[in-house]
Amino acid sequence: MLSTIVTATLINFLIVPSTYHDSEPTYVKNKIENYDVITISQSGSLFYSVTNEILESVENLDSNVTFIGRANVGLESVESPSGETKLSTLENYLYSVSIKTIASSKVDYFYNDEVAQVIKSNKLVVSSLTAERYGLSVNDKVSLIGLNSAPVDIEVGMILKDSELGWFEGVVNKEVGFNLGIFRNIQAIIWDTKINENHLIELHKNIKYKRIKFTFRENKPNKNWVLPTALVKEMFGDFQLKERDGTWITTEPSWREENIQTKRVPILGSTTCHRLMWEPLEGALNQILDEGLAYTLSLQDFKKSGGCYAPRRINRFDAGGSISRHAWGIAIDINTKSSYHPRVVEIFNSWGFAWGGTWTSPDEMHFELRDLSASISKTSS
Repeated sequence: MLSTIVTATLINFLIVPSTYHDSEPTYVKNKIENYDVITISQSGSLFYSVTNEILESVENLDSNVTFIGRANVGLESVESPSGETKLSTLENYLYSVSIKTIASSKVDYFYNDEVAQVIKSNKLVVSSLTAERYGLSVNDKVSLIGLNSAPVDIEVGMILKDSELGWFEGVVNKEVGFNLGIFRNIQAIIWDTKINENHLIELHKNIKYKRIKFTFRENKPNKNWVLPTALVKEMFGDFQLKERDGTWITTEPSWREENIQTKRVPILGSTTCHRLMWEPLEGALNQILDEGLAYTLSLQDFKKSGGCYAPRRINRFDAGGSISRHAWGIAIDINTKSSYHPRVVEIFNSWGFAWGGTWTSPDEMHFELRDLSASISKTSS
């Protein structure tokens, strides 16, 4: 099984760019909001086989498609147009930023003319929170380190609201993305004048791998939504990181000393988390205790293979170098070998935690803090 996944990932890495980039035809310029849309995703990146099967389906349907890439790359430094160093990192440390990639031939569908032209011009569009955090201005030179460890200097071409960028920290075209080693695709977006059952039948017939997710505009948000990286940094702080072995990282000492603490909590005992975790975590655990459900939490699992603060990248699937929320100390795994009582999930939800059990790639042991206001309202009432 592992060899199959590795092989599929390697093939995806090596071949996908030329396949979909050369295969996508150019369409009359329009805007995506004028069409019916299906978004296809799976755990991690789309397999190469799934990508090709989507392309075959779209060709048979005479519909439109583009593939969205995403990965976390390193931010090393920022330089003003006059050559002034505005930001630099510690030796062997980098900031991590999430970058979206989109084909230049399709960018007009998704952004206005001005934004689309910036992306086509091989420049970086950054979100407003990201620009504020790193002191970025238009025309600054940003030095990035790609997934392939290649250094790439890119000019900031525009700053947009985070919501307009879909809560990515930056957007570039596919060509720039390839230079950064971003060959993975996280979504296929299919659009047509009218999406009907023929589209679903064609896709179902052609796509052999069935653990994929179809999303439509009218879909309700997953109740276990999580914070985008930009807001995680805004709420819990940002840190530089140093690589250890490709999965585990070392977080910046000053951030770690300010934010990571060890404390005894109900049921679980000694736990290491972010300082802002204590109120919601203790609130949830005390309520579980009060409702007589402490027996449903496995202290043995928690001590042996669970925990809270764990400075690493997501390693359950190909996540494009994404930093785990455990690296911030705002996620906790308790029952690592057994499921949670439904009431335990409800209690954690009520204290501002998302549960990973309903995600596209389920992570049933995982609770992740996303809302501090829930614990504030509970403790103040």
